[in-house]
Amino acid sequence: MAFGSSLASSFTRRCMNDEQCEAPHILCNCGLRTILQTSWTKFNPRRRFFSCPKYRQRGCGFLLWYDPEPSERSKTIINELKKNNNKLKLKISELKKYTSYKGGVEYKDVLDDGNNNHIIMQLSDEICSLNRKFRVAIFVVVCTWIVMMSMWLM
Repeated sequence: MAFGSSLASSFTRRCMNDEQCEAPHILCNCGLRTILQTSWTKFNPRRRFFSCPKYRQRGCGFLLWYDPEPSERSKTIINELKKNNNKLKLKISELKKYTSYKGGVEYKDVLDDGNNNHIIMQLSDEICSLNRKFRVAIFVVVCTWIVMMSMWLM
């Protein structure tokens, strides 16, 4: 574990599980109990550290690493996984924008690059036409069944 003078402007997150309770009670330079947090910087991905609880309000700048420094290979792998995860989350959110469900499936323009609009419109029209034909076919089958049953009962 090594001491540092201040925290970088990195995104950190407080641990909200048993780790905080199991971690040793360490006091910062302000005399307050430190908080176990997780660094998400490029150089210290997923590395936990103790810091002053007032670090965002210009606290004493206390920093004590809880985890050992990860190897360069670990840093590279974690950062690549984080980048791929963010790309997938972005892709999912984009796909959710173009898809919606209202009782059935509503088809939207997922490939909206200008060239596919006419194809998508044709496919949408064809889907509507097939849905109408299906409803008519069901109606004819039901009517035929009713006529056949009434003739059979007579």
